[in-house]
Amino acid sequence: MIRLVSLAIAACLGLGPALAADPAPAAPADALPAPQNLYIWTGPYAGAFVGYSRADFDAPAGGTVRGDGFIGGIYAGYNLQTDRIVYGVEGDAGLSGADGSASVGSGGAPLDVSGNAFGSIRARLGVTYDPILLFATGGIAVANNELSVPGASDSATHVGWTIGAGVEAALRDNVTSRVEYRYTDFNRRDYDLGNVTISSGYDEHSIRAGVALKF
Repeated sequence: MIRLVSLAIAACLGLGPALAADPAPAAPADALPAPQNLYIWTGPYAGAFVGYSRADFDAPAGGTVRGDGFIGGIYAGYNLQTDRIVYGVEGDAGLSGADGSASVGSGGAPLDVSGNAFGSIRARLGVTYDPILLFATGGIAVANNELSVPGASDSATHVGWTIGAGVEAALRDNVTSRVEYRYTDFNRRDYDLGNVTISSGYDEHSIRAGVALKF
């Protein structure tokens, strides 16, 4: 019996170092964190833009009068973000320096067009590839313009729809810049030009660049 106990103790003593020599099993590696957008677009913002506009006004006898020039203004909105999808609402208001002239009618009288104030309220929807946001936009637009012939002029406010797309980049935590294209189709309005009334609608193409602060 004493011999059996001695052998058991010796076996245990010999097994201990062997077990200690075995490396401990490695702890399971932590799962890699899910990728996250570095820039959060959620929140209000406001900025200013400059751009170029070209508009084709309907003229009598199926003609058109083209006006073009620089535009500028301000914009503000609010973004919400779900994963990489950014959506929200935005409004803008500005002044137009676009103008143009063409000869119309049988007598070739000059008809001048010039832009005044404009604005829009739109929805925005985009997808972000940090720090870039690709977006589309669409909504309602208004614009005031003036038509004139020698000795008479009149102004009218048009309402229409506008769509567009653009690219916006986060420059800093609270600064973004953008470039966008917009197409707008405005309804017809009557212009009382003395002895003649001209009913004119128009469509507009514009390119705009802006910088905004995010709050």
